[in-house]
Amino acid sequence: MLFSWLTSRRRRRIRAAAFPPAWSEMLRRGVRQVEWLSADERSRLEAWVAVFLAEKRFEGCRGMAITDEVRLVIAGQAGITTLGLGERYFDRLRSIIVHPDDFRVPNSASLGGDLALEWQEERLGETWTGGSMSLAWPDVVAGGRMRDGPRSVVIHEFAHQLDGLDGEIDGVPPLPRGRTRGWVAEWDACRERFEAALDEGRATAFDDYAAESAAEFFAVASECFFQDPHRLVRHDRRLHELLTEAWCQDPLTRVPRQARVRRR
Repeated sequence: MLFSWLTSRRRRRIRAAAFPPAWSEMLRRGVRQVEWLSADERSRLEAWVAVFLAEKRFEGCRGMAITDEVRLVIAGQAGITTLGLGERYFDRLRSIIVHPDDFRVPNSASLGGDLALEWQEERLGETWTGGSMSLAWPDVVAGGRMRDGPRSVVIHEFAHQLDGLDGEIDGVPPLPRGRTRGWVAEWDACRERFEAALDEGRATAFDDYAAESAAEFFAVASECFFQDPHRLVRHDRRLHELLTEAWCQDPLTRVPRQARVRRR
């Protein structure tokens, strides 16, 4: 109880402090969605980012230098997802490891008995149960500047963070009491429509990687929800509405129908 009180007091102090103008400029340059926020939303985002940067450890891997820009571009995209969630700072997440490019992680599959197939799998991002997250910097930049359509590796991994708040990354985020069963039933119907579209060769709103599992469906759909909500609504309005419930916000109200990509 004392620890919780001290944490809350420290966070209030950080949020109340002036946000450095240089940081505001880095957010504006690196996170395209910042320019579409209202003054109140931008103020809340900056306060959230300040706390997040004070509490999380950023580590560079394979020679990657961790600068204020690196930290802010990651934190800014993560903070966009929390605008409807109140003061949620993903306390289980302690460190963010940034790679200069795609990275490899070990994977394996049992072949029966004592035999197993092992290989290295390329990743853009990864959330680890021990409290760390890995991100490939070029994809962080592309997502922040909206250069890659509905994709954002940061939003993807923070969708896993939200999903896992109930103890399991299973594609079901925390929901109001009594709402989970109904939400899941409708969500499963959206997954079925998505997989049917893939089977029939029809266009979908986001990558087929979403068909890997329930958890990946939630994460990939969340990327599109924030990055290109108009595209998501065209393909499945009910899916958009369910994500609005999960994230307690609607990016459709702020993201322009045809957001221009920033080239610089």
